[in-house]
Amino acid sequence: MKNITIEIDGKKITTEEGTNLLQVARDNGIDIPGLCYHKKLTPTGACRLCVVKVENMPGLVMSCTVQVKDGMKVTAFDEETEQNRRHTLSYLLSEHNEAYNASYEDELRPLIRRYKLEKPADRPVKPIWQNIPRIIDDSSPVLTYDSSKCIKCFRCIKACEEVQGKGVLSFADRGISKYIVAGFGEWKNSECDGCGECIQLCPTGAIVEKPFRGKFKIDTVEKKVITTCPYCGVGCQTEVFVKDEKIVRIDGVEGVLPNDGRLCVKGRFGYQYANHKKRLTHPLIKKNGKFVKSSWNEALDLIASKFNEIKLKYGSESLAAYSSAKCSNEENYLLQKFVRLAFGNNNIDYCTRLCHASTVTAMLKQFGDGAGSNSIQDFETTDCLFVIGNNIIETHPITATYVKRGKAEGQKIIVVDPRWTPLVKYADIWLQPKLATDVALLNGLVNIIIENDWVDKDFIANRVENGLQAFDELKAITNKYTPSYTEKITGISQKKLYEAAKMYATAHTAMIATGMGMSQQTVGTNNVFSLINMCLVTGQIGKERCGVNPPRGQNNVQGATDVGASPVNYPGYIPVTNDENRRKIAKLWNVPYENLDPKPGLTTIEIMNAAYDGKIKALYCMGENPVITDPNQNHTIAALEKLYFLVVQDIFETETSFYADVILPAASLFEKDGSVVNSDRRVLRLRKVIDAPGEAKTDWKIIIEVANRMGTDIGNYENAEEIWNEVREAAPILGGVTYQRIEHEGIQWPCPTEDHPGTSTLFLEKFNTPSGKAKIIPVDYQPQSEIATEEFPIIMNSGRMLYHYHSSTLSRKSDILNAYADKSYVIMNPNDAERLGIKDGDEVLVCSPRGNLKTRAMVRDEVLTGEAFMPWHFHESPVNALTRSEMDPQSKIAPFKYSAVRIEKA
Repeated sequence: MKNITIEIDGKKITTEEGTNLLQVARDNGIDIPGLCYHKKLTPTGACRLCVVKVENMPGLVMSCTVQVKDGMKVTAFDEETEQNRRHTLSYLLSEHNEAYNASYEDELRPLIRRYKLEKPADRPVKPIWQNIPRIIDDSSPVLTYDSSKCIKCFRCIKACEEVQGKGVLSFADRGISKYIVAGFGEWKNSECDGCGECIQLCPTGAIVEKPFRGKFKIDTVEKKVITTCPYCGVGCQTEVFVKDEKIVRIDGVEGVLPNDGRLCVKGRFGYQYANHKKRLTHPLIKKNGKFVKSSWNEALDLIASKFNEIKLKYGSESLAAYSSAKCSNEENYLLQKFVRLAFGNNNIDYCTRLCHASTVTAMLKQFGDGAGSNSIQDFETTDCLFVIGNNIIETHPITATYVKRGKAEGQKIIVVDPRWTPLVKYADIWLQPKLATDVALLNGLVNIIIENDWVDKDFIANRVENGLQAFDELKAITNKYTPSYTEKITGISQKKLYEAAKMYATAHTAMIATGMGMSQQTVGTNNVFSLINMCLVTGQIGKERCGVNPPRGQNNVQGATDVGASPVNYPGYIPVTNDENRRKIAKLWNVPYENLDPKPGLTTIEIMNAAYDGKIKALYCMGENPVITDPNQNHTIAALEKLYFLVVQDIFETETSFYADVILPAASLFEKDGSVVNSDRRVLRLRKVIDAPGEAKTDWKIIIEVANRMGTDIGNYENAEEIWNEVREAAPILGGVTYQRIEHEGIQWPCPTEDHPGTSTLFLEKFNTPSGKAKIIPVDYQPQSEIATEEFPIIMNSGRMLYHYHSSTLSRKSDILNAYADKSYVIMNPNDAERLGIKDGDEVLVCSPRGNLKTRAMVRDEVLTGEAFMPWHFHESPVNALTRSEMDPQSKIAPFKYSAVRIEKA
């Protein structure tokens, strides 16, 4: 758009042509009133308060509905416009219940004072609201709607439709009696998932949130702190309201990426864990089989002495640590530094090994980089989105808002998933393959792409290593994956295969969103190899709005690996096996080069297997809960019981801490300063919101205390920023990211220098491989080693749901989230349920060769016959009692997505 000049009340303003007039005025300090307008929404013109005069336009016009043009002359304030506004406001007030409990921001109240309408006697229009039928809907777990406070501004309806992409809200009835309705009746029976966007955008308190309502007043909030949401990898920026050292409200921060004010139900209402009465407040030491409250000195001295004793007796290889995606960059950096210096090995890993290890392994080999190619906002603007093994609406709800907005603008969406997910409602094509047939499916799509010459030959020749030769090798492998052969393996019709291949390959731009449905298999790395092969032959990477993106499941999955919480890499993905790298790190850490172990360490599952075999004697577990998260729960418990010494450092007692020798109370992400990295490589600030309870400490301070007592100097830091500045030296990709630069908004790595703007899209010029070119790696379909049998005839899938978070240590502490989902279930196909005599809601026993659990049946056609699905989040029905610890040989991930089970009535 070109720059133009307009004039408002004699003030000349330079702006862009086509911009909203009301927004231009407000951006330039001209406070035209209005209640229905919000810059994130399309204009409505419902409240009629923003009236202005525009030269050569008849009468009064609503400025929120006008786009500016060059030379436009506007009168915003004169006697006529102000009198009109005063009368309009009086009319709105006549239908409005002005009772106010001060627990929300009411945009009407300043206008009442501004136009001197405090006294009803001074109002041109007299009150009639008490004569209008009043509808109060208090059925939602998160909000209350009161029609007597509603001014029919459409903000909530548009927030639900245009911002969140849900379309749950609408008007019922007519005229002055109309009111907001969710779905077709009560809020609790609608599709509303509690995101609260309508609450944040409601201007008058017609929709208000329930938690803490009536327990505080908005003007008594002691502080508001902007920090990063502690849940998924989107990294939403939140404004946290604090009263009496308790979190009482959370809003999204408007105008800042990645979320621009949007939040999901967990981000807005899942904060209750921070002030929960079951928080750990003091160190605990197990004495005579029982945990006893102890002092920090006693606990830390015991830990240090035990670690040193075990290291001396059994060697450095006998110790290991789990880091955590629920901790900050700074804390993960210090723990990996501690392991490499104090333990003297590289035995450190964390939950990414259980989630995205396959994706990272394949992407590192093919692209030279394991992070997502694109920015989250690109999910709205790409022409075609290929979503495979990723339930994005439930697992990354704010990224999904961009997807739904893109769909509204004509984006094509292909969903590949063995079970129905909410994104299927928006998809142009849904491919529903049998579980673990992804390589066959993707090779089949590549076969169709090659046969129809939808190949980008220039891209292959110029940007793929051994271009045409590599292409010929891929063609030779995929030749047998004809549509008919692929259909036999996957169960997907040839017609759908053709349509999907054409839609993706011929799109002007296309992005891939992949997830744990692809990675959590014994062939997970091969799955991603085949996916990237399809991307490379079509040239759908290396340009804007194209690429491969694995959205991260936890708040700092990306950052923990970036800063070195890895058995194979130092910070910045520098291999531990490289001699030059070790010398560089040794110099930075001021230790002899020989002190750094050149051998790769053990991965998450390997650590647990080694503990079971008696090779790992001691484990330091920071913020992880392997009894719930690791596969084959019985094996995990047996391994923990064999340890000589286990330290668990967490914010709650967990299923894992039951087996600990010492439990250390840690601070939550609301109680510390630091940083995290989100799914699109954006480094974001954490800021301390409240004090940690009791004697709980931040993780990085605990780590330093343990190291000092072990006689190992890992550095003495005054604050998290000092640790971050060392991270910047260790990891060149983060070198230019300072706390000052990300004070307002995050920066995406790579950002090597302080004058570098950050990188929104990867690989525009070259890939990060030694040759600068991407690699095609052809792979064949391999059937699973575990198959359905007469004894275990159903193949079970597992995954996440919207309302809870991984091992659920945080989300299950929320009454609000539990109100939406507090019971485990297994989704069964109706054919299987009928054959087994199971009805919807029946209690069932689910058994595998490794264990069993009880849950309830949910009979749906969301899964194929012979398949089932269970969510992970319920410790009372732990899915990993059923899963197996067989590993992908390349990424060392376990097959959480594929377990042979038997389901029977309990």
